[in-house]
Amino acid sequence: MFCNKCGNKLKPNSKFCNKCGNQIATEVQKENSLEFVKNLSKKITSNKNKIIILVIFVVAISLIILGINKNKKYYFDINEEKSNNEIIQVSNESPKKSKYKTVIVYDNTYSGVEIKGKQDALNLIQKDSISQKDNCPTQIRQVEDQMIKDYDITAINLCEMDVDFAKELGNVFKKIYKDYPSVKGYFTNLTLVNVSMTDSYIAAFMPVFNFATSNTENTYPWVIKTQMLLNTSYFLNKDRLEASVTDGSNSGHFPKNSTIYSPVAHELGHYLSFLAMMKHYKLSSILLIDNNNLNSFYKLYGDFGEGNYSLTMIKEAYENYKKDNNDNISLDEWRGTISNYALAKDNSGDYIYDETIAESFHDVYLNGNQASDASKYIVEVLKEKLEG
Repeated sequence: MFCNKCGNKLKPNSKFCNKCGNQIATEVQKENSLEFVKNLSKKITSNKNKIIILVIFVVAISLIILGINKNKKYYFDINEEKSNNEIIQVSNESPKKSKYKTVIVYDNTYSGVEIKGKQDALNLIQKDSISQKDNCPTQIRQVEDQMIKDYDITAINLCEMDVDFAKELGNVFKKIYKDYPSVKGYFTNLTLVNVSMTDSYIAAFMPVFNFATSNTENTYPWVIKTQMLLNTSYFLNKDRLEASVTDGSNSGHFPKNSTIYSPVAHELGHYLSFLAMMKHYKLSSILLIDNNNLNSFYKLYGDFGEGNYSLTMIKEAYENYKKDNNDNISLDEWRGTISNYALAKDNSGDYIYDETIAESFHDVYLNGNQASDASKYIVEVLKEKLEG
């Protein structure tokens, strides 16, 4: 039995996850999930973390956090609506435009769709995105279209965002893709998402969202979205975002000189780390999943959940640093020189090692040669893994 939010392995009949505090779905709710999830749950035997057994069967979300609310629940109820022989599953809460809310729904899912190849998958993602733009301002749609073209992102939904702010976010991608041109083309979605004002994350990298399954007997191929979520409570409230990031930077929670744009760089750090893992497991793409790449896919997510490959990269960088500097500083002390958040832990008290990598990348993005030595050594190893 696994948590439907963080993938943590649970004791039988658990009502709440002891790792993230999530309310566990009932058997009735599970029976209403997509049929392929039932088949998937029978195959999972060893992946302990980050494997979701409901509609989103794997969600490995790495968060930029100002404070962890251990009792907060992140469960979304799901209803089904039929349309044109497809089943689209949507959030129970209808989106309403308000001061800090978006009309965009990021978690629609489809089943029974004819998917013959990559282009069908991309077309479906684009169709879902475009169908939500009817009432969005022309100017922001023009910015979205330009970012899609420039940064090879399949779909972008920033409907209510300030136009100039959206352009500056695009410049973060521009700077990073200039230094890492080979990482283009894996992001499918950049989107605003409605999150409660009491929730703590600013932005989140979601490497896997099971967006659609096929009309075949075994439901393959599955269409996977890889997306970045921007919390509307911050990205539609620049004053709150600036105050939070400034306080975090001044206190050492985030790297020095953090800006309202740099949380995107942090999430792109997770993205690059994830791509390095994909190379390690010889996966050229996860857009379409079928029997040919399913086993490698499981291995990737087992590792992503456990943080083993992230820790391997960190240790390699740490040994390089010690060799070059004759320094006996401990690994955790060394990671802590990046920022406090580089030592982030989950609710079980286990280190989230990929946060160290994301914060290293964040630091180097902001401070270049003035970044901490730990950040520079870690980013150097990350770069080698991506290029290798």
